[in-house]
Amino acid sequence: DLLSRYGGPIVVLDLVKQSEKRLREVIVGNEYRHAIEYLNSLIKKEFKIRYCALDYSHISKHRSLNVGKALDEASNWAVNMTGFFCSKPKWRIGRNGKVKEFWDDDSDSDSESPSRSSQAKNEEESKEAQGIKEPKPEHPDVTYHMGVPIMPMEQRGVLRTNCIDCLDRTNVAQFSAGCAALAQQLVCMGVTSTPELDSSLTIVNVLMDMYSEIGDQIALQYGGSEAHKKVAASGGSSSVQGPSMGKHKEFL
Repeated sequence: DLLSRYGGPIVVLDLVKQSEKRLREVIVGNEYRHAIEYLNSLIKKEFKIRYCALDYSHISKHRSLNVGKALDEASNWAVNMTGFFCSKPKWRIGRNGKVKEFWDDDSDSDSESPSRSSQAKNEEESKEAQGIKEPKPEHPDVTYHMGVPIMPMEQRGVLRTNCIDCLDRTNVAQFSAGCAALAQQLVCMGVTSTPELDSSLTIVNVLMDMYSEIGDQIALQYGGSEAHKKVAASGGSSSVQGPSMGKHKEFL
């Protein structure tokens, strides 16, 4: 169902506990991982599920570890694989982190050129030879398929996050992914020049409030109480690349 709706890759971020004295979440996590391995044995290589296990509870309780940094890294990894939608991008971010004009055809080993592939050009030439006319796009590198415009930047694939009840930990991780996507979107739109967001920015706080409200509403419907784990702005600049998750507070 996810493949038919979003295409590939499907990125799975598993937040359940990886070790426990009394096995509960570990049992669920192991069976979930085995199910993914089984599915991957049946589907083509390009559609195989990308699985990442991140023990949220263990990292958040460990003094020498930073759950925000771990989520940032996982979120950027996922966003870089699925991409995101932008109808009129002005800039693009190469694999080396350099920001370039989106329609710049100069390619290097660290970034992919967004220009049309030779296959797409051959198809266009073939249609012209057959007298098939497609609508003219606003930009020459925007192509059409069956009369439908193919946007220069589209999300291909989806990030699926889970914990046990898919409420608290899941919502915090989804906020991190939302920040990672937003940071890159702002660069492509020409609003900012670097894919890093200061945690004190108004736009980050607005996004945080939105995810907190959504998390509370889902938790009220599912369990009758507001979300236990919430994200609070820490203020100041983030010391890690990308958006800062701030402090995670657990109210039990």
